[in-house]
Amino acid sequence: MARTILHIGAHKTATTYMQKKLAINVDQLSARGIHYDPLEVLRRNFTNTLQDPAKGNSDFIARLRERIKVQHVIVSEENMPGVPGDLVRNGVYYAYARDRLKLVGSLLDITTPEIFMALREYSGFIVSMYCEYIRHREFISFADYFEIYKKSGFSWVKVVGDIVEALPGARVRLWDFSKFRTIENEVYSLMLGQDSAFLTAPEGPVRESFSDAAMRSYEALSAVLSHHEMKGLINPISRALPKGDVHKAFNPLTQEVTDSLKAQYKQDLQAVREKFPSIEFIGG
Repeated sequence: MARTILHIGAHKTATTYMQKKLAINVDQLSARGIHYDPLEVLRRNFTNTLQDPAKGNSDFIARLRERIKVQHVIVSEENMPGVPGDLVRNGVYYAYARDRLKLVGSLLDITTPEIFMALREYSGFIVSMYCEYIRHREFISFADYFEIYKKSGFSWVKVVGDIVEALPGARVRLWDFSKFRTIENEVYSLMLGQDSAFLTAPEGPVRESFSDAAMRSYEALSAVLSHHEMKGLINPISRALPKGDVHKAFNPLTQEVTDSLKAQYKQDLQAVREKFPSIEFIGG
């Protein structure tokens, strides 16, 4: 029976790495009866439909829908439940996850997909999502960004609930992002339905991360340069001031706040397990 695998994120949980690994192995996947569209193809032709129906490619979606009926298909796109700008634009991460995933089900004509998603501890997730946001949007200070987050009441329990409600027939598998390095083969093997040892891994860093020095430089320049000008500088700044032995990683949260967010994450993971007992946690 053909399987439809939806890998829906979350953002900043090695999704880019995972997608590049699938993309460089697309021929090997095809030889094993598994279809995969690289992210840039999927985003251009399918995911844009979730934002604006006029932007989608109806022919591409129709072909994908027909392929799903007869072949194993992996659809990996962290923007399916929402986009990094949701917090600032709508007041909470993944504000419309339920509606967007219902639309995914409708567009692809699926009711029983297999959903894969990593959850990340809140302090690391917030800082990484902030960095992702300012790569693409008008600059906002982390202090202002964090105030929006605190008011949002964001919880993975709510996100998982929206997923279950949107696609109640789905088989949902989650994992804790902090375990990914040790369970990577297990995650891919479950996705593929076979041992994933044949997959070749991408080489080198997938994307530059911000150092504290890079962020301070970017914040200073944003006061005198336009958003358009800054978009062209942010990656060169990151490369010039990389995090490492010389420049510490950007992390504006105090230890007290970090500890509180980590404790909340631990409680919420347990709440997800208790509220949704049918969900499988990869790696325990």
